[in-house]
Amino acid sequence: MRISQQSGFIFAHARSVMAAALCAASLFTAGCETRPQFRPLTSEAPPPPVFVNVPREEACQAAQARYALGQALDSLLLEQMRTRTGSRSARTAPVGTPLPAPADPGRLTVDVDPQGRITGARCG
Repeated sequence: MRISQQSGFIFAHARSVMAAALCAASLFTAGCETRPQFRPLTSEAPPPPVFVNVPREEACQAAQARYALGQALDSLLLEQMRTRTGSRSARTAPVGTPLPAPADPGRLTVDVDPQGRITGARCG
């Protein structure tokens, strides 16, 4: 009798596994049988995005660096000035030094006296 009880358990377990597999297979085939939604090909594409070019005069606003006049220049202050003026880069120049001809309007140039104090700021 013991053998029949074990075989009954095995058959019941196999039946539940088969039922689960049959259920999964029917769900899989039902998903494959759904038809895609018909979308006709049209030329009505959305327009491409528009990119705005900022004029070069507005790329750097040197007037925003006035707060630093007279202060001793260090790297942290130079980075704060660059951020506040909206410029892409910053550099220092000794007072009265001529700058190279190709000036970059997106760059902040900070004039520094021999003692290391800021005397002016300009774009270029």
